[in-house]
Amino acid sequence: MPEVNDNPIATREDGSPIFDNTPTVVCMCVHNSDGRLIAVRRNNEPGKGLIGLPGGYHMRGETWQEAGARELFEETGYVIDPEGIETIVDPVTDEYGNNVIFAGYVLNSDPDFDNTVRDTSFVTPDEVQEVLHLDLYDLGSVEEWAFPLHHDVAISL
Repeated sequence: MPEVNDNPIATREDGSPIFDNTPTVVCMCVHNSDGRLIAVRRNNEPGKGLIGLPGGYHMRGETWQEAGARELFEETGYVIDPEGIETIVDPVTDEYGNNVIFAGYVLNSDPDFDNTVRDTSFVTPDEVQEVLHLDLYDLGSVEEWAFPLHHDVAISL
């Protein structure tokens, strides 16, 4: 992957960081080897304590597919090939003015290939309370999700 700057480039008056990212967010819809949807319980606002799809900002210097693979790894420890990532719904603009790409991972059809490998050294980052593996038939109500768009995409899978 290309080198990206994921360190703040400045701070606002209130002390919050400013990053060198595009106004595009990539959210990943990936299933583990048991067919469960990989999700996270957020530890940041908006939606602290609620469910969300792994994802985040597309940083300058990377493709949106690389951003999706990076965010999935950073938040869940799962490693996927960016070349296997495709959009699953048309991009939308969210309530924060971000362009949101919902993407899925095209699974390798070779039965001996493990499509979703989890890095055993993964430690849950501060932005995530826990990594979840959700049964597709029990994705919960929209009130349990940080973002209604994430819920709507998840139940459409």
